[in-house]
Amino acid sequence: MKRVFLVLWLVSIFAVVFAAPYNTTIKVLAWDDALTQALKSGIPDFEKATGIKVILELIPSGNLLQKIGVSVSVDKTDYDLVTVDEPFIPALAHLMLPFDRWSMGKIYKKPNLSVFAPNAFEAAQWGGVFVGMPINANVYIWITRKDLVNDPKYRNEFKSKYGYDLGVPKTFKELRDMAEFFHSKGIYGFAPFTKQTEGSTAEAIFMFESFGTSPLTVQGGKVIVSLDEKKAVEAINFYKELLKFSPPGALDMGHSERIAAFNQGKVFTMFQWPALVPQHEDPNNSLVAGKIIYSAPPVGPAKGAAIRGCWVLAMPNASKNKEAAAEFAYWWASYETGQNLIPKGFTPARSDLLLNPTYNKERPWFKAIFDSMKNAVARPRFTKYPEASQIIRNYWLAAISGKMSPEEAVRKMKDELNELVGK
Repeated sequence: MKRVFLVLWLVSIFAVVFAAPYNTTIKVLAWDDALTQALKSGIPDFEKATGIKVILELIPSGNLLQKIGVSVSVDKTDYDLVTVDEPFIPALAHLMLPFDRWSMGKIYKKPNLSVFAPNAFEAAQWGGVFVGMPINANVYIWITRKDLVNDPKYRNEFKSKYGYDLGVPKTFKELRDMAEFFHSKGIYGFAPFTKQTEGSTAEAIFMFESFGTSPLTVQGGKVIVSLDEKKAVEAINFYKELLKFSPPGALDMGHSERIAAFNQGKVFTMFQWPALVPQHEDPNNSLVAGKIIYSAPPVGPAKGAAIRGCWVLAMPNASKNKEAAAEFAYWWASYETGQNLIPKGFTPARSDLLLNPTYNKERPWFKAIFDSMKNAVARPRFTKYPEASQIIRNYWLAAISGKMSPEEAVRKMKDELNELVGK
């Protein structure tokens, strides 16, 4: 009997010594899509390794800002980690623990900033401080029809007319020429984004930045209206030129319309967000699957620009489980988790995954993401970003649709932004 008790005692000692280091529960709030749905599959292994139970709440991305607003305050939070779309980081930064104060991790180690794609961590920055960690490298990439580029007849005709080789458009001039050329062949040269949603703000910023101007900038810690009227008008007029070579209904195109037109083989080239690329490569729903070249966007007259839209994993200051929350964040960002989740729809933020030769063979857009991140630009960093976005979008759409002259639209855009900044 004594030997039995001794064995039981030793078992209990070993159980304590070798038990997972945590015995707690964390709550995580995230957007709901293929990436976060894929995340669920790995959580049981994380819980087993750490002893941390994870309650993952997924809601539509459009509801996240409001949900965080009512769930997180300076001294109270319903969540230990929240995902934040990068334009809203300035409005929420005061509620979040700076990344340099996150714990180092007992099981999953804190990643070095150098492992992330270029400029990815800037998505989490406000006021010179990183207030979270980017969890995906979401950025404009460019998609171009490989079968059209490689067609000998088109190549000969294009070179004869324009004097240089047909290919992936590397500059705005080439974009305009190629869009015009394919439009003359019965193929739409470009597909815009023109819905009255955030996507049109992103298009406006992409064009403005490519022409060398920004609606709002931070100077000396102060947000100022910085839009150069001449450059902004040039950007609008160039986009109006591209609209001439776009599909019918070009002034009311969103994600679904653009995807459908491209998948039906009707469009030569356009931008796309990485999360939507698998829809183009699905042979059951796309006539162009396997016929796409992925690249960084063409370079504008002033510079190359790719709109960044990373999701940031942030930790509320009021969390009572900061160490456990950090473990989950580091697990999510780890190389091993990325390997497991990529086949299920994950778009990583890590350079070593984006540049992995195996993944680039299966997902050639990963290299394009990395290349685009080199020229990534943010939408205006401003605590009142939602209001600024609406102003920019309203006047951009009014100008490109012809409801207002570009000059008048730019003046009114600046006036309303100045009024917003002055409040």
